[in-house]
Amino acid sequence: MASFIDKIQKTSTRTRAIGFGAFIAILLIAYIFQFQIPMNTKIKQLETALTGLQDNIRENDNKIKKLDVLRAEVKSLQGRLVILTEQLPPESEVSDLLRQIQNLVNQSGLALKSWKPSGRKMHASGLYEEIPIAITLTGGYHHTAWLFDQVGKLTRIVNILNIKMDSMKMSNDGNPEVTITCTAMTFSAVEKKVGVEKKVDAATKKTSR
Repeated sequence: MASFIDKIQKTSTRTRAIGFGAFIAILLIAYIFQFQIPMNTKIKQLETALTGLQDNIRENDNKIKKLDVLRAEVKSLQGRLVILTEQLPPESEVSDLLRQIQNLVNQSGLALKSWKPSGRKMHASGLYEEIPIAITLTGGYHHTAWLFDQVGKLTRIVNILNIKMDSMKMSNDGNPEVTITCTAMTFSAVEKKVGVEKKVDAATKKTSR
């Protein structure tokens, strides 16, 4: 050991400086290959993984936003469906609506001369049927006005069409009366097995996956 140190001391200062520099260079190269390069590689891998996670988070956020929009649309459609169901009765409830109209005729003070439901006609949209009813009534003007007003206040949609009034005559009891012919047009919703709500729910489930 002493002889090795003596040899170093006997070498020139320039040689010792070169040797020391070479030793430091070897240590630096070893550090770079053993620690710096693997560390940089690991950092790049983590950055890539982080970028992927951030992309996934953004994608999921977008899905959640779309899901919220679809849920809002479902709620809106459900509300519209309730309103339309109230105005447009299904087939099973049409007979009740016709009885309501008949009851109003009876309450109006008008005499019902004829009540003839005509053939039903499917609307071009395929969503509902038109149900025309030919009606003939006799009575006073104010009774007629009351009847049409009450029909207009029904929850269900009933349109009074093709109104015709004959000239006024005197009834047997001395009261003025007219003969009124008109068409009461009501509608029936076409009942389907798969409703709007089920279709939209399926869409929301597909989007949320």
